[in-house]
Amino acid sequence: MSLPPIRSKLADDPDYTELVSEFVSNIPLRLLSIRKSIEQNDHNQLRTLIHQLKGACGSYGFHEVTPQATILEEQLRSGATMIALADRLEEFLATCQRLTADPV
Repeated sequence: MSLPPIRSKLADDPDYTELVSEFVSNIPLRLLSIRKSIEQNDHNQLRTLIHQLKGACGSYGFHEVTPQATILEEQLRSGATMIALADRLEEFLATCQRLTADPV
């Protein structure tokens, strides 16, 4: 069973339609950078990328990302290993892949 897409709270606002669409189109690149940081075991870079994505998602109306990103940030800050975070990281990446610019 696949989960439904996550739509921006701003998707119906004509002032944000193009911005949200552009943001969503850049998500694959952001996720690629996150995956690279995971592969390189670079905790600092990973925490930075997740923090930036969390803020951007909030700004573009994708508030569903915030709780997962916050937990990951806290765990990375406290020294959790990539192995310990593997499932949570995959869940976060899967959530981000569900972001869509399509209106309701």
